Amino acid sequence: MPLLKSYEDEEVFERLYHQYVKLMLHTAYQILQNSEEAEDAVQTAFLRIATHFSSIEKNICPKTANQFVIIVRNIAIDIYRKKKREAVVPLLEETVSEDFRTDSLDEAMQALPQEMRDILYLHHIYGLSVKEIAKLLNLKQDAVYKRLQRAAARLKKMMEEG
Repeated sequence: MPLLKSYEDEEVFERLYHQYVKLMLHTAYQILQNSEEAEDAVQTAFLRIATHFSSIEKNICPKTANQFVIIVRNIAIDIYRKKKREAVVPLLEETVSEDFRTDSLDEAMQALPQEMRDILYLHHIYGLSVKEIAKLLNLKQDAVYKRLQRAAARLKKMMEEG
């Protein structure tokens, strides 16, 4: 099923694309600092625009530019947040280097508050994903990411202090 309903819509869409693609790429790049991800954000934005074309301003004017920039900015922010969450990559692995003895890790883990210890165990020992932990503990995924990050940082600090 085509996203655009008529030949006229296709022509208008193409005209809007050529008018605003550079502005949208610039906007997405400012957020993501990565050309490929910015292009992905713009492509996703144009797919969204095509899907909701009936509610988009079709004239080349500041209102249309604002609509397009808002759409691509929100998509770029979503990509940035997702990338940032994925970058929280196991701080625990960084924390537990070969320099630390297992005894000191056990002691540090026991010294953590129960909530932090539980999150670390569920994720790193039992291998549950953040999504699974969120469902299990009835939390949002963002909350689980943040708690993992805080727990790993606290554990790292405790390990460094000895």
